[in-house]
Amino acid sequence: MSADEKSRSYIDAARDELQQYTNSLLRENEKLRAMSTALESDKRRLELEVIEARDILEQKEELRCAMTSFNSARSELLNELATAKRDRDAATQELDKLRAQVDQMAGDNEKYIAQYHQIEHVSSNLSNLYVASYQLHSSVERRTVLDTILEIVVNLIGSEEVAVLETDEEGRDFRMAASFGVDATRLNDANQGNARIVERLAIGELYIDDAGATDEESLTALVPLKIDGNVIGAIVVFRLLEHKQRLQPVDHELFELLAVHASTALYCANLHETKNLVAVS
Repeated sequence: MSADEKSRSYIDAARDELQQYTNSLLRENEKLRAMSTALESDKRRLELEVIEARDILEQKEELRCAMTSFNSARSELLNELATAKRDRDAATQELDKLRAQVDQMAGDNEKYIAQYHQIEHVSSNLSNLYVASYQLHSSVERRTVLDTILEIVVNLIGSEEVAVLETDEEGRDFRMAASFGVDATRLNDANQGNARIVERLAIGELYIDDAGATDEESLTALVPLKIDGNVIGAIVVFRLLEHKQRLQPVDHELFELLAVHASTALYCANLHETKNLVAVS
């Protein structure tokens, strides 16, 4: 082989080697470019992740601030709620006190009303007793006195059956002097009539049955009329009026008043009538 051929062969070998090296460098460059592109993509991805992470951190910070504000507001609301509960409890206690006071005032008011009605009732009773006493002594006419006695028993006691008995001239037997709602023949001779009346006339004491008479023969009250301890007559009360179920304490007082004042009034009326008869004769 000549020197030119050797030289040409060496150059071709060097060229081939250089070409291979160049190709190798090109391949490596492509690899580097691919890696650079991948790194650039990773960089952009990481940058996005960083931005997203920052956004998340900012959102968490906002949430933390919001939570702090919420906890503060919640604590304030709890304090206000506790204050409201205390105010409610205080208001409830005050309301209970007011209710108790109202109940007490209502009870006192009912008591005062009851006392007022009682005082009014007592006043009315006293007025009735005064009127009855005045009426008994307002006349000395026998008929007027007898009618007044009947009127008092009928209107103030409330009886539908009442009679006034008197002793005869000998003072032994009783006869009916006046009546309201009682048949004249029923007590024409009291000594032969109702055994209860005979018994009570003999005793000569005030008799009162608070429950009231339940039948025609029963007695509600028998009021003896006495002068100096001697029985000169009696007021006999049978049935009460239908609307009056029983006697009241004021009725006892009225019977006691009649026992005294009706006796005197009837005695004076009889004396006045006797005096007039004597004067006429």
